[in-house]
Amino acid sequence: MSLRLRNPLNLLRSHAIALDVGSGRTRITNPLSEVLLDEPTVIAIEHGTGAVIATGTEAKSYLGKAPERIQVIRPIQAGVITDFDSAKALLRAFFKHIFPDDGSRLKVCAVVSHGVTELEKRTFADCCKAAGAGKVELVDTPLAAAVGAGLDIRQPKGRLVLGIGAGLAEASVLCLSDVVHSESAHIGAELFHEAVAQHLAARYKVAIGENMAEQATLHLAWMERPEELRRMTLTGKYSGSGTPCALELTDNDLEGALDVPLRALEELVRKTMDQTPAELVADIADTGLTLYGGGAQVHGLDSALGRRLGLRTRVAPEPAMVAVLGAAAALRPDLDFRKLLIK
Repeated sequence: MSLRLRNPLNLLRSHAIALDVGSGRTRITNPLSEVLLDEPTVIAIEHGTGAVIATGTEAKSYLGKAPERIQVIRPIQAGVITDFDSAKALLRAFFKHIFPDDGSRLKVCAVVSHGVTELEKRTFADCCKAAGAGKVELVDTPLAAAVGAGLDIRQPKGRLVLGIGAGLAEASVLCLSDVVHSESAHIGAELFHEAVAQHLAARYKVAIGENMAEQATLHLAWMERPEELRRMTLTGKYSGSGTPCALELTDNDLEGALDVPLRALEELVRKTMDQTPAELVADIADTGLTLYGGGAQVHGLDSALGRRLGLRTRVAPEPAMVAVLGAAAALRPDLDFRKLLIK
């Protein structure tokens, strides 16, 4: 048996990555903002042994289908680790997928929700280190997302951003490179999917799975009616008989399905502005509202929410990516964002 010794020079090398681990998806880029990984934050583990069976897209395909011997776990909920061991195993698998185990140190700049506690932030950093990271720095998601969206948050001018992830929505007012006030609520894409599933169950007596509800939300759901009619074949089962069904639906069939989440988002933004100094609210009347996160991509959300709030509202370019792109900017020594984002 021979021992394989690592080159000591490798110990001086390091890989730097930006990391956004959300309830729905995990995204990793390098400092040049090149996407290294974009996978569902899901892991499938063998019950009893803890052996990892699948991660990411493959593990997500097991949802609603896995036998009892396989646990399909979402270890992050609403921006917080709920299963440390599963989160560690998932991150370790992702890290090994993008970088070989060559002895190099892994430096991570990760985004975390502004509203989580210091203990929850430390737990997240510890999880990254347990998964193989040598150094972990944390960035507030609203600040990173604003930088990634191209907003100038250094000036004495208020900016309002609303992030809508899979399990959490976070409305934040930013000024002078900091978060002035932020409010969060358990409103996100997962709630949109649930609302769509409940709407179809009430209207057609049809039960659908989590993945099908997600597809229906992406392709048919809306908060302001689209100009062109969209169609989709939805598969599930009839609730009364349990027999399979395949329905040809249009977006007309989902009218009103997202009314409740829309009202909840409006209330969240209003609550945030109510706690914001009047001078900054006056600025926001000019700068408007910027939406980011995967949930911001629901059709018509920007126009519907803007009309209710009386604010000019836009969706950030690549809304699901802006937070990790902002974290990537903090890794660039040639850019002046490190002191802006890393506290």
